[in-house]
Amino acid sequence: MTELAHFLYRSESEMPPNSDAARDLMAQAARINGELHLTGFLHHEDGFFFQWLEGPLEPLDLIAGRLMRDPRHYGVTTLSRDQQAERRFNGWDMGYSTRADRSILAWLADHGVAPWDRRAYAAGVLSFLRERSGQPEG
Repeated sequence: MTELAHFLYRSESEMPPNSDAARDLMAQAARINGELHLTGFLHHEDGFFFQWLEGPLEPLDLIAGRLMRDPRHYGVTTLSRDQQAERRFNGWDMGYSTRADRSILAWLADHGVAPWDRRAYAAGVLSFLRERSGQPEG
């Protein structure tokens, strides 16, 4: 059985949501994630990326390392990185949403999620991403 893990991060970017550059990034990510058996979801809002990636540990570590060096974003903050028993975004090579769909910052404030409580913040970001993807909580 393949060991599954996840990587949840927040980063900053000058790339506008729904731009040609963002669409190219998403197409490339979906292709690579499919090849590496990774699944996940990315929310892009007000100069920030919030992304959950999951899958086999070795390819996940490879992509996490690439993300840390990617010049399209900076200030990468790891919110959570751990092993997990099952996928939370099964069937999503790369889901995507923007503030036009729903604001993660407003959602976090509405749910009383404090950014200084890293565990609660990570759980809140995951809940938001799962809600955007239509994945049931669990």
